[in-house]
Amino acid sequence: MGKMKTGQIILALDVDTAEEALLWAKRLKERVGTFKVGLQLYLRHGHEVLHGLASLGVPVFLDLKFHDIPNTVAQAVAATAVWRPRFLTLHASGGREMMEAAAGKASAETCLLGVTVLTSLSEENVREIGWQEGAAGLVGRLSSLAKSAGLGGLVCSPHEAKTERVRWGSQGEIVTPGVRPPGSDKGDQSRVMTPEEA
Repeated sequence: MGKMKTGQIILALDVDTAEEALLWAKRLKERVGTFKVGLQLYLRHGHEVLHGLASLGVPVFLDLKFHDIPNTVAQAVAATAVWRPRFLTLHASGGREMMEAAAGKASAETCLLGVTVLTSLSEENVREIGWQEGAAGLVGRLSSLAKSAGLGGLVCSPHEAKTERVRWGSQGEIVTPGVRPPGSDKGDQSRVMTPEEA
């Protein structure tokens, strides 16, 4: 396995306080490519954290997973432009019209990522929801839709990453949560791999 480049590492700032988030960013800004701000931190301290990360000059992955009617998502995407995130997520299952509307409002600096199938969903969960093609089939379908709608990449589990890299080529960003060290707690994630496997 080749050594992972610093720019490929995304650190999730899944902490409770702005102070802790910014402390991690200060400590690791030379070793981590991008810092992810998810719903937990954003809802508690969003503007404070985003302002602090901007002052540190580090790239931000704003993981808000927008999923609503097209106009609402488009306006939400436009509202994030002030923070100039490197990445911004929305659910690809929101459909082509929603993704196209979002792509039309994204700043040139922001790569919109279509979230395909959450890594917390097992094969059984996927079928229970009604997607009989299974996780890999659904990821492929949503990935094709996201690409044709003008998104810059997607989020999928490491299990689908190789196939999706072929589909997107060098033009799309493929982000894979669910990469955990051997023996570590998987939390609520089902479809995971170790760094070596990924």
